[in-house]
Amino acid sequence: MLINQLLAGSLLSNDRLMEAREYYSPTNQAKSAEQAFAGWTERVSLQSEVGSAREMAGLTEEELSEMEAEFVRCPKRARSARARAIPTGAVLALLGTVGIGAHSFLSGTSEAGRQAILMTSGVVLLAGLVVLAVSVLSAFGALHLELSHGTTGLYFGRLDEQHPWLYKAATLRHHPAAEAYRERVLRERGWLRGLDYVMMKETVRVHDAAERTLPTRLVAERIQLLQPSDESAPSMSHEKAPSMARPKEQIRQAGRQ
Repeated sequence: MLINQLLAGSLLSNDRLMEAREYYSPTNQAKSAEQAFAGWTERVSLQSEVGSAREMAGLTEEELSEMEAEFVRCPKRARSARARAIPTGAVLALLGTVGIGAHSFLSGTSEAGRQAILMTSGVVLLAGLVVLAVSVLSAFGALHLELSHGTTGLYFGRLDEQHPWLYKAATLRHHPAAEAYRERVLRERGWLRGLDYVMMKETVRVHDAAERTLPTRLVAERIQLLQPSDESAPSMSHEKAPSMARPKEQIRQAGRQ
């Protein structure tokens, strides 16, 4: 763990290695729901939100419900054994400090006894500092997993009245592509979940990006129409666009008549 922390940010860091292989990280099939959720948490911490949502979207309704139940059972990620050793290291460091400070007040003890107490206290203090340092580094090293644990729970959670992404998903229903995705999920799989909000958002983004590739003249003709065209209608061809009258041209023609 200490070596990993020292190499963080260098050419050998884990983030750079994962980026070089496009975050490809195959995992074995988990034996329990707890192990499966931990595996998904690891994958969410390494991949983009769209990449994680695409993988989760391939799970069955039973598997998604099992992951949701696991998050409800354990909403916070269990700390590792090294992270749980922080109080132990602090207590050892405190005992060593007290022993070093108190040995000089032991007037009734021989010089050899005071030296033994001093050496023992120094060893305890050093051991406590080592345990404390390793535990703190381990806790900081797993901080991204703590955050990813909650994000993974949001992906698997149903879009009900308690889900924080409910209104964000509801606003996407006005887009035809997102509405088509929503209806397909309800028909083929079941409950809409947080991962479906991510997929709907990506669907809308891709659809809007395709709209931005239209010629500027065509877009200008669309926006100047007196009667706006239906968004669900097919795109206008280049031949029909120039023939549509603009508001100013309509007013001029009416004045001439």
